Amino acid sequence: MRKIIINTLLLSALLDTGCSIHHVDIQQGNLVTQEMVDQLKPGMDQRQVQLILGTPLLRDPFHHDRWDYYYSLKRKDKPFERYSLQVYFKDGRLSHTSGTVHPDENQKTTQK
Repeated sequence: MRKIIINTLLLSALLDTGCSIHHVDIQQGNLVTQEMVDQLKPGMDQRQVQLILGTPLLRDPFHHDRWDYYYSLKRKDKPFERYSLQVYFKDGRLSHTSGTVHPDENQKTTQK
């Protein structure tokens, strides 16, 4: 009888601690910050851009001169955040960028 009571108490203690829900931040895509975009200079070749920003999430076969960087973040009890940056090339050289990047110090920034 004593063994049953001890096992019951242990089981209830394990269930009580095991039932707490832990929320994990879910990040997807390429994290691009304003600091990274500030390093880009017109005329850079595609290799140089890739060294700074990383491999683009999407290289559209119909738009060879555009790379797309997407990033999303879902945090517990906060709205879903989405950011996208488009990088444009002309003749294999950086022309310009557009879109939004992950904010530094909680400020959203748009590049050209």
